[in-house]
Amino acid sequence: MPWEAAIPPRPPSHPVALIPVDRSHRAVLGNLGQLYRHDLSEAYGHLPNDDGTFNDRPLDRFLAGVDPQRRAWLIAAAGRTAGFAMTTPTEDGGTSITSFFIVRALRRTGVGRAAAVRIIALFPGRWSIGFQRYNPGVEAFWSQVATQVVGDTWKTHDGPAPESRPPDTFLTFSTSG
Repeated sequence: MPWEAAIPPRPPSHPVALIPVDRSHRAVLGNLGQLYRHDLSEAYGHLPNDDGTFNDRPLDRFLAGVDPQRRAWLIAAAGRTAGFAMTTPTEDGGTSITSFFIVRALRRTGVGRAAAVRIIALFPGRWSIGFQRYNPGVEAFWSQVATQVVGDTWKTHDGPAPESRPPDTFLTFSTSG
């Protein structure tokens, strides 16, 4: 059998669990944050620092305990580290997912959607989720999550355009308790 035909199996993807991050998770969250920033480096045009690491100010602020309202979870799939998510309150009293990362081996397996739906269920009310349309697949992903959570009652709008890249797009909806 030629090597092209031999596709390795995907790792197990379920059950999906959320693990609230505490100080004991600093190293794993920092490492996953580097993978997340690497994924975004193409879209944002960011290069690593001279030491090979990427800056991640929101993650740094969380790890430093500067913003006690910001929350983070490790995402586990079948008992293994699969990614992380971070939320923060919005100015209007809602909640926003500010960072969301699933390792490549588990993308398109349902892990991300299951984790996102569980996080949203933790905070009933208004939600705003920002994403970049130029990040392949992300708009379809968040649209599927929103549809699963609230049906067709979600909306999208573009935010202001930063100087260095296209604007973020925001998906907004409300959930009930």
